[in-house]
Amino acid sequence: MASICNYSHPELQITDGLIRQQSGSLFPYNPEFYERATGLYGPGSIYCWYFMLASTILNWACTPKDEDGYRRPGLSNDLLAVVAYPMFAATDALVQAMKALGTDQRALALFCLRFPETDLTGFAKFNNTQLNLHDIPPDVLDLGQRVIDITGPLTVCYTFTAVCIALIIWFADIFSKTLLRPTPWTKRAIYIAYGYVVLTLTIFHLSLGNLGISLILSVYEAMVPVEFVFVFGSLAVTALSFLGSVGMMIESCMKRNMADFVEALKTLGAVIIIAAITGVMVFVFFSDKLRLVPDLAVTVGERDQLATLIVGVVTLTFTLLDVIRDWQPDTEIDNEEMQTLNTDVENGDSS
Repeated sequence: MASICNYSHPELQITDGLIRQQSGSLFPYNPEFYERATGLYGPGSIYCWYFMLASTILNWACTPKDEDGYRRPGLSNDLLAVVAYPMFAATDALVQAMKALGTDQRALALFCLRFPETDLTGFAKFNNTQLNLHDIPPDVLDLGQRVIDITGPLTVCYTFTAVCIALIIWFADIFSKTLLRPTPWTKRAIYIAYGYVVLTLTIFHLSLGNLGISLILSVYEAMVPVEFVFVFGSLAVTALSFLGSVGMMIESCMKRNMADFVEALKTLGAVIIIAAITGVMVFVFFSDKLRLVPDLAVTVGERDQLATLIVGVVTLTFTLLDVIRDWQPDTEIDNEEMQTLNTDVENGDSS
C-alpha cells in the first residue's frame, strides 16, 4: 500500500498516452482519485470561511467601547458560521476515519498525500521502479480516494485550531491593552468549538493505526497555518517597507536633503536583503507543496464554489459598509458640537 506515495509523484511514473488535467496537483493524470472528494472543502468554501473570519474580527475591532473603555463583542451570525464550519469538518473527518478502519497504511498514505515532498523512507520501504499510471490497482485507488476525502476536513480543522489559539492569547490578561473583552457567550462559543475540534482530532489520530506517524502528522499539520502566516506576513511587511523606503527617497530628492536620501537608501538596501530572504521562504513554502486549501481537484471557477465565494465577499463587504456607516454619525456629532461651540463663542464676543 505504500506505493500510493509513489503514485502521487506522476513526474516519476509512466504517463504515455494520458492527458494531464487542469485541476488536481497530486494526481493530474488520474482524476478518478478525486471521485469521492466533495466541494464542501473546495477553494470557494474555504475562502468564504476566511472572509467570514475577517468579517468577525473586523466587527470585534470596531465594536463601540463601553463605559469602562472596553470593546465587548457579542455573538453574531459571522461568528456562528466561523465555528460551525470547522465543527462540521471535524465530525466529517471522524466519520471518514471510522469508515477507513481496517485499511492498511492509511496513516502513511495520509502523511504522504498531505506532505508529498517529505522524505518518509524511515517509515516504509518504497518501490523505486516506474509505475504505469494507466493501470492502478483497485486497492491503491480505494485508499487514495479515502485519504483525499479526509484531507479536506482535516485542513479546515487544523487551520481553525491555529485561529483559536491566536484568539485565546488575544483574550488573555497579558494583552489587556487591546481593550477587547468578548461577552461570556462569545468566549463559550469559541472554547466549545475549539474543545470539540481538538477532541475529535485526538480520536481521529488515534484511529489511524500508527501512533508514531499520527503524532508527526499532527505536528506538521499544526505548523502549516503558522508557516503560512509567518511567510506571507513577512512578505506583506517587506512590501510595505519597500514602498515606504521609496517614498522617503522621493521625498528627500524633492527637498534636496542629501542626509535623508542616504538614510533612505540604506533602509532600501536593508529591505532588499530582507526581501531576498523572504523570497527564499516563499519559494521553500511552495516547493514543499504546503497549502491551506486541500488538493481536491476542485476549482474556484465551478458554480458551487463561485457562489459560496460570493457569499463570503458580500458578507465582508457589508461589514465594511457597516463600519464606515457607524463612523459617520460620530463625525456628524463632532461637527454639530464644533458649530455649537463656535456659536457660543460668537455670542460671547458680541455680548
